[in-house]
Parts: sequence; C-alpha cells; structure tokens
Amino acid sequence: MEELALVLPSLEWEKQAEDYRRSYFENGEEHINGSSAMERYPGYREWLDRVNDLRKLPASEEQTQATTFFAVRKRDGRIVGTIQVRHRLTGELCRSGGNIGYGVRPDERGKGYAAQMLTLALDFCREIGLERVLLDCRADNTASERTIRKCGGIPAGEAQVPDENGRAERIRRFWIAL
Repeated sequence: MEELALVLPSLEWEKQAEDYRRSYFENGEEHINGSSAMERYPGYREWLDRVNDLRKLPASEEQTQATTFFAVRKRDGRIVGTIQVRHRLTGELCRSGGNIGYGVRPDERGKGYAAQMLTLALDFCREIGLERVLLDCRADNTASERTIRKCGGIPAGEAQVPDENGRAERIRRFWIAL
C-alpha cells in the first residue's frame, strides 16, 4: 500500500479537488463523505471558505470546530480521500456522524487507504486532546465497518437516523479509545 499524508485544503489544491469531486458524480454518487459537504458548493473556493470557517468555529452546544483534510498519496500527490475530524461531540453528532467522517474516491477504493486515513486522523485527534472518538457507518457499509474495527473500533450499538433525504437509515456506532 502506498503512503498517504493528510493535508489541509488550500488554493493550491483547487484543480485536484475539482477532479476529486467530479469522480464521485461520474460514479453516480451524490454525497462525498468526510468532505464537509463538498458536493453542495458551486465551486472550490466557496467550499474552502466553509472548511476554513469550521476550523475557527467557537464551540457551543450546537456546533464544534472541525478540521477537514485531503488524504494525498505521497508518490504522486493525488487526492485519494477526504476526512473530517469534529473536535468534540455535539448532541447531533452523538446521534449521527460522530467525531470522524471519511470517504475514498471511487477509483481508489479497496486499496487500504481508508484505514491509513483513519489512523492518521486518530493521531490528529490525540494531538488536539481527545481521549476517545465516536464513529458510525451505514449498517450495510461493510467496508467502512471493517476499517473502523481494524483501527480499534468497539461496537456501541445501532440506531435509526434520517439520511440526507429524510428516509430512515440504520447505522452502526463504534468507539475508539485513544
């Protein structure tokens, strides 16, 4: 497996980020996990403003700081994934979403990148003082469940939550001690 690095989004990544986003749409996917809703923004710069704002967000009961990274393959500098770390759990994140969300571009899946991304993100979580993190995945997403378990995820039950369209979706929840 090739080595990855987590990098903060910046203007220098604009062209690659647009290609990354397009790879999801061309694969028939409308949601880009771990990207802070990259799919909802008309352009990279608007999205970049959003992720930069989230890093500076004052904490409250309803919101928390979040850091979004590109997972970049060191050999060729290609963005292979996105991963977002939410610095603390809000009530909403306790119900669905957890501390970390991640996604791997469609043509790079099945290569072990998700586990490497999550491992790097867990290092960042330790750096910001977290002692444990909550992750969840759709109950039918066996690849994500394997990744979470591989990185130390301990099952914490299942829940029904609304998906992006308001339909009920079953998720599995996991805690990882840091």
